[in-house]
Amino acid sequence: MESSAISAIIPVLALLPAWIVSTSIFWWCFSLIFSVNFFVFHAVIALGAGLMFFLPTQRLLVVRLLGTRLPNALEMERLTPSIKIVAQSARLHTPRFVIAIDESADINAFACGGHILVVSSYAVQHLSDAELTGVVAHEMSHHLGAHTVALSIGQWLSLPIITCARLGFFLQGTALRIEKFLIQRHRYFRTPSKLITSLFTATAWIFQSSLVSAHLLNNIVGKNAEFQADARAVSLGFGPQLSSALSRFTLTNKSPENESRMRHLAKKQWHEKIFSSHPAAHTRIARIEAQLRTQQQRR
Repeated sequence: MESSAISAIIPVLALLPAWIVSTSIFWWCFSLIFSVNFFVFHAVIALGAGLMFFLPTQRLLVVRLLGTRLPNALEMERLTPSIKIVAQSARLHTPRFVIAIDESADINAFACGGHILVVSSYAVQHLSDAELTGVVAHEMSHHLGAHTVALSIGQWLSLPIITCARLGFFLQGTALRIEKFLIQRHRYFRTPSKLITSLFTATAWIFQSSLVSAHLLNNIVGKNAEFQADARAVSLGFGPQLSSALSRFTLTNKSPENESRMRHLAKKQWHEKIFSSHPAAHTRIARIEAQLRTQQQRR
């Protein structure tokens, strides 16, 4: 376990207050029908985070929860050799990973849970075999360093928060429509309707702000995890491949097609907006090249 696995707990702690409040709302609704202890209900929901690390659940639920999909035959054919090569280098005799594809126009990948490796469709289609192996080595290094444990728990805790935030915005819109309808007929409805609408708006933004706070904290602590995963990939022997993939990412950003790609990135799923942070590609390349030079000097 690397230091990034421990520092990743900080964003999770930032989610706890909003998680307790949002889960309490669900408990209250549930208790109207069934008699259930407040603390037992919260404990069961919290322990449900273990599903994020259960292999069958990851295949059936978590992959879709992340907004990704399982690879088709051609994509699996491209990814399997890279995964086997990296697993052998890491001395993983029985690698058990769930491979998922993110429909994205970005050269991107991320790791989640205890086994999930997500690679963008753009990376599978455009990277060379060596570059794809470098990307897989980096993401597998996140698992080897236990970086994904706190991240996955944070994703689980965020689910009731996101539900309450979306519910708040939905109720806000509904209240605004009702307010407009009532005020046209009865002016004295203006004040109470304004209060109700403001309450729903404030509730939604409180939950939303907790997610933003977790995102900002993750950006701060997540950069070190990326550097440590890069360093492990280099130590496994995939530094040049990873550096080449990052160079391709830099060149892609400078291409004329980047404008349309950036528009696509603006519509990313919530899991990437909240739980992804990467240092600048040129910084990562410089550190990888420095580590490669150090390895050569030692030889």
